[in-house]
Amino acid sequence: MATQKPKNLLWKVHQWIGLYVGIVIAALSLTGAVAVFIPEIDALLERKYLLADSGETLQPVSGIVSEIQSSYPKFQILGVQPPLSELHPLIVDIYKEDAPYDSERYQVFVNPYTAEILGTKDHLNSLSNYLRQVHVRLMDAWWGRQIVGLAGIGLVVLCVTGLLIYGQFMKNQVFGAIRKKNLRILMADWHKMVGVAALLFNLMIGITGAWLGLQPVLIKWLDIKAPNAYKRADKISNPAEDVSQPYDYWQAVAVAKDQIPGFTPTQVIPSKDGSNTLEIKGDAGHLPFEPHISKVVLDKTSLEVLDRYDIRKQALADKFYYLQEGLHFGRFGGILLKTAYALLGLTTGVLSITGFFIYLIRTKKTAEEKSRVKQTIFVYCISTVLFIILLGLIVVLVGYAYATMLMTPAVYLFLLVYLSYQLFRYWRREKSPKQLLHENG
Repeated sequence: MATQKPKNLLWKVHQWIGLYVGIVIAALSLTGAVAVFIPEIDALLERKYLLADSGETLQPVSGIVSEIQSSYPKFQILGVQPPLSELHPLIVDIYKEDAPYDSERYQVFVNPYTAEILGTKDHLNSLSNYLRQVHVRLMDAWWGRQIVGLAGIGLVVLCVTGLLIYGQFMKNQVFGAIRKKNLRILMADWHKMVGVAALLFNLMIGITGAWLGLQPVLIKWLDIKAPNAYKRADKISNPAEDVSQPYDYWQAVAVAKDQIPGFTPTQVIPSKDGSNTLEIKGDAGHLPFEPHISKVVLDKTSLEVLDRYDIRKQALADKFYYLQEGLHFGRFGGILLKTAYALLGLTTGVLSITGFFIYLIRTKKTAEEKSRVKQTIFVYCISTVLFIILLGLIVVLVGYAYATMLMTPAVYLFLLVYLSYQLFRYWRREKSPKQLLHENG
């Protein structure tokens, strides 16, 4: 009897968290399976900006930036991305914010040999930004990241309770054996097999997803500082002079490459606060760390090295801080690893769907009732996929801000209705036996 109570408690915890978090986990599973390919999607869409051939002389970036600022006078220069190869363009990242919900951000593609502007990309309204925002925060501007973080915690709890519930059962069943006695048992076996097969991966995704989602709150509560946040102690000039201070971009990139073995610069960010610095971010080695974390800081005028940060040589605490995003999105092992991530990421959606199916069909007796359950699950799945696609089309064709205005209230309205409905069902189930007991007593 003593062992039965803990087991029943585990069942209840697993069931309730699955019911209340499963719908979010299913959406994150689908969007995450696509989001791992964001760099590849960007590369495909930006192929039109590749150069036909390389030139001989690289143009001064200060002149390129001045021309862009004259064309976009109200925009700030966020940074300048070096070409990935001789045939890749230089990318200037510019940004303007008039109000919290009225911002613009563009990437300007430039031929570094001729200074010709090849085109612009609307970053906020791009497919890649949509995929990231819908996965990271459900496109909710208020508490979206926190909801995703809580879903990550829920996934961890589901993995642990599922292992405790089904671990003993799986010992007595050949792994991969699927019984076809009836539809419920068929789905239950798939649920258990997929859950055990992807257990370690889903634990990792749940833990890293919880950290990434709750990070803004956690770093504020725990007063955690970013490990590589270098700040020059003295201000060399005023902000206006700092912004207009010329510098040798190409020489700065070359100097930065020499400071860290195997360093690939990906962003050059000039200071705007009077510190007269160049922050050159990049990647060092194919390791599971957040992109653009290693960096070199130079004096803007003399190109003297002020600071260097090679993530590979940092303390364990620093590495752990920057490990989460790299592990979560699989950005360290090439396209084959990302494909494996996408397939394994879909398992959380499979677990959510089969879990819902088992829950809904367990009390159904007739073939008609079971058929309605299948239809309900099918409609929910198709509706979710179509809604995500529709939202993406709104972002790309109409604008990210409009999609956010639609999505933010939709998230809370859906959660309110869904949670209220489940609580009402629970209250009805708990009330019915008591009513019968009262009527018969």
